Amino acid sequence: MIQDGCTGIKSINELKILISMLKKYRGYATTLVTLYINGDRPIPDIVNMLREEWAVSGNIKDKTTRNHVQDAIDRIIGMLKGTPKAPPNGLVVFAGFHMISPGNYTWVSYVVIPPFKISTFKYICDMTFHTELLEEGANTTSTYGIIIVERGEAVIALLRGNYWEIVKKVQFFVPNKHSAGGQSALRYKRQTEHLAEVFYKMLADSANEIFLKINDLKGIIVSGPGPTKEDFLKEDALDYRLKDKVIAIVDACCPDEYGVIETIRKASEHIKDNEYVHAKELLETLMEYAVRKSNYVVFGRESTMKALKYGAARIILVSENVGEEEILNLVVEGDKKGIKVEVIPKAVEESKMLDETFGGYAAILQYPVTTLEAQDNQQ
Repeated sequence: MIQDGCTGIKSINELKILISMLKKYRGYATTLVTLYINGDRPIPDIVNMLREEWAVSGNIKDKTTRNHVQDAIDRIIGMLKGTPKAPPNGLVVFAGFHMISPGNYTWVSYVVIPPFKISTFKYICDMTFHTELLEEGANTTSTYGIIIVERGEAVIALLRGNYWEIVKKVQFFVPNKHSAGGQSALRYKRQTEHLAEVFYKMLADSANEIFLKINDLKGIIVSGPGPTKEDFLKEDALDYRLKDKVIAIVDACCPDEYGVIETIRKASEHIKDNEYVHAKELLETLMEYAVRKSNYVVFGRESTMKALKYGAARIILVSENVGEEEILNLVVEGDKKGIKVEVIPKAVEESKMLDETFGGYAAILQYPVTTLEAQDNQQ
């Protein structure tokens, strides 16, 4: 069995936190070991390779470097022995002695199952851990485009990973459809329709310029009040490659920040793989429990840690703001007990409530809080 806390990283957000932590470690010379093992690879083959590396490292002249490398290899072999093969997604080991100050070292190790497949084998000894392959996977988050269109006004936004941003605003004078005094109603209608067409063309040109440059664009959501959004799509000014990517047409209040939030919420069924949407759904579930099943939820660090300690939690929600090391410790401990730990990004608007009201911690329980309290009192 793999020991030393083998952790399954379940989300890109958790992976980014792990990468950020790993980048802080420094070894004495080339003493930090990074080991990428591709999926289903026989572990005994890896152990044999490590034994060979241990023998080769005996030729290192510097005593500290030699001792640190050989000690790290010994410990990694100890972690891996007894495991027949790597999991389907592969395995990544980061291990070695972090140099706190000259002559002062501390052992660190992370054995990680990534949320995507590792397709290559690498063994590296260096002053730093090599996170490049994990970073490549962390940066493959899909992007969704958003177009919110109202008569004469529109915004183009991007939803990527755990955040969204408005990248362009488009404005053009298009009068209302009612006729003006003294003008021919028919002529006025033709002029209005022409101005609307010009506006739709401007908007489509902007959308084409922005979206066609995005290689990982997974879909486009078109929204807005009334029938304007449908009128825009009927104009066929949007590039056919982008039109094929329209996955949802929904109502939204207005072309601004509030409209973007409403669009994401109403189109959530179509973008469930997005981290921002997933986090919002988790917080909605938490609030439903707080209102309807309050005896199955706890808030605050102390109560959440008790729920983790006794295996009482079904899921733990923790704010990104509590800090990388704290989050990683929670993920590792949760993984040991089979408890899912979800990190709520600070870009999600409702995360402020989790931070300010509950100190950044909450847990949905498997059984009533009274049972958890009874367990704690028995200790």
